Amino acid sequence: MKINKRVWVTFAALLTVVSNITATAKENMITNFSGDGADSLKWRITDDRVMGGRSQGKFEITKQDTMRFSGNLSLDNNGGFSSVRSGGVSFDLSDSEGLALRVKGDGRKYQVRLGTEARYRSWDVSFSAGFQTKKDTWVNVQIPFSDFKAGFRGRSLNQVSFDPSKIRRLGILLGDKKPGRFEVEIDSISAYSGESSNTIMDLVGANANFKTLAAAIGAAGLNEVLSGKGPFTVFAPTDAAFESLPEGTVEALLAEEGKTSLISVLKNHVVSGSTDLSSALGAGSFSNLENNTLKVTFSEGNVRVNDAVLQQADVSTSNGIVHIIDSVLIPTKQGPTSILETASKAGSFKTLLAAVETAGLGEYLESGESVTIFAPTDAAFDKLPAGTVEQLLKPENRKKLETILINHALQGSVGAGTALSQGTAETLGNQTLTFKIQGGRFEVNGISIDTVDLVCSNGIIHVVDEVILFEENEDRADLEGSDQSVSPQASIIAAIQQGVPLYNQGDARACADVYRDCIKSLAVRTDLNGVIKASLNRSLKMSESKSADESAWIYRYALDKTYSTLTGHTL
Repeated sequence: MKINKRVWVTFAALLTVVSNITATAKENMITNFSGDGADSLKWRITDDRVMGGRSQGKFEITKQDTMRFSGNLSLDNNGGFSSVRSGGVSFDLSDSEGLALRVKGDGRKYQVRLGTEARYRSWDVSFSAGFQTKKDTWVNVQIPFSDFKAGFRGRSLNQVSFDPSKIRRLGILLGDKKPGRFEVEIDSISAYSGESSNTIMDLVGANANFKTLAAAIGAAGLNEVLSGKGPFTVFAPTDAAFESLPEGTVEALLAEEGKTSLISVLKNHVVSGSTDLSSALGAGSFSNLENNTLKVTFSEGNVRVNDAVLQQADVSTSNGIVHIIDSVLIPTKQGPTSILETASKAGSFKTLLAAVETAGLGEYLESGESVTIFAPTDAAFDKLPAGTVEQLLKPENRKKLETILINHALQGSVGAGTALSQGTAETLGNQTLTFKIQGGRFEVNGISIDTVDLVCSNGIIHVVDEVILFEENEDRADLEGSDQSVSPQASIIAAIQQGVPLYNQGDARACADVYRDCIKSLAVRTDLNGVIKASLNRSLKMSESKSADESAWIYRYALDKTYSTLTGHTL
C-alpha cells in the first residue's frame, strides 16, 4: 500500500526539521513566507538584464505561504542568470552551522547567495553554495556555512573569508547556463545548529506554528518530561488545530484551574516509545499515556489518527518521534464532564447528590449555566448533628435544603486564585463567602478547602470538609432594584393576567413585552436566589433574535417555572 506523505499546503511552513532528515540540530526560522511577515525581507528580482541579457524572472508569495521564483533563462547577449534577492538584512548566525531550506523545484541546480560586509576593491562580495532540486517534489536541504565560497562576477576569491555574524543579503540564483523555463518554490529558510540536543520540546519551541502547544506544555508543567530521555511518540496539533476548538476552550485549558484537564488532553497525544508511520499503520492502534486507544488508518489518500488528519510524519528528535496532526485529540473519557457527572464519578459526594435531587437543583446543574460549587464530601455531612441530614432530605424541608445548597454555589467559573484575590464572593443564595489563607490552608468562611479547581464542562468544583451554614435572616432590610412590596408570585400572576388577553387578541409582541418586563424586575430582586435569577436571565438571552410569538412562549415558560419553584404548585 502506497502512503501519501504530501505536506498539505496550509501546513507547509510548520517544520524546519523534516521527515526525510534525521534531525540532530535545532533550527531557527529566518522566513517561512507566512502571515504579516510574508515579505518581511523585501524580496526583488535581479537578472542578467542589468548587463544586457534577456533572462527574465519573477517571484510571488503564494496563498500557500511559499515563495515561487520562476521565469525564463536566456543565454542571449552573454546572459544566463536570474535571481531573487532580499533587501538589506542584519543576521548574526554565528551560533548556527548552516542554512536549511525546504524547496520544490524543476530538477535544476540553484544557488543560495549570501552577502556580508566583505568587500573586493570596494565591491560587494557574494558567497554562494549550490543545492539540487527534485522535479515537482518537496526536498529538504542543509547547506553548511563551510560550503559557501566567495566570488565576484564569476571570479573566485579564496582569500575572502565568510563571516556568518554579519549577513546583510540573502538570495536564490539560477545560473546553470541551460536556457528555458524554470521554477522553484521555497517553503522556508532557517538556520540550523548542531549544538542542541533537539528534544521534542526543542522542536516544539523552535517552530512558530506550535505556539499554543508550547504554551500548553508549559502550563501543564510537562516541559521536563518532553525534554527527558523518553522515548516518546507525540501527535502534535498545530496552532490552527487549537483554533478550531470551540471558542473559549483553549483559554479555559490554559487557565490555572484548567490544569488537570489540560494534562489529560496533552497525555492523550503522547505514546510511550518511538513509533514511526509504517509501524503505526502496521499496528493499527495503540494506547496513549491517558490509557485511551489511538486508531491509525489510511483512506482516501490520508492517514488519520482517530479523526485527525496526519499532515507530516516521522519527524525525528533525540528523544522520540513527532507526527503533526490537524486536530486536537480530546480524550473520549473527557466526554461531558458536568458537575453532577464529576461528583458522581468521584464517589465521595453521595449525600450531596441526594440533596441536589431532593432540592430539585439537578436541572439547573445540567443546564449549561456556568457555576462554581463548594462541594461538601460525605464526611462533611457526617459532621452535622445526628439526624440532620435525614431531616433535610425530607420533602417538607426542600426549601431549607435548597437554601443551604445554593449558598455553596457562585455564579460563573471562579478558580481558587480568583477567589483568593477577590477576597469575597456572593453566593446564589445572596450570602457572602470570604476566602483567605489561614495556617497554611485555603479556607472559605473558616472551612478548609481540601481540593481546588476541579474543572467541569459547566463550571468548577472546590471540595470542602464541612457544610457551609449561615444564620437564617428572613427579614432582609436591603431590598433594592425593584418594588418588593409585592411578592414575586403576585407579580407573576399579574403579568400573566395582563399578557394572556393580549396574546389571544393577536398581539404577541405586547404580550412578550409584558412578560419580559416582569422577568427583568424579578431578576433584580434580592429576595430571590441566584438559581432562580440565573434561569430568568437565561430566558432573556434565549429570546434574543426570536420572533414575538417565540419570545412570548419562552418568557411564559420561565414565569411558570419560577412560580412552581416558589410555591410548589403550577399555574
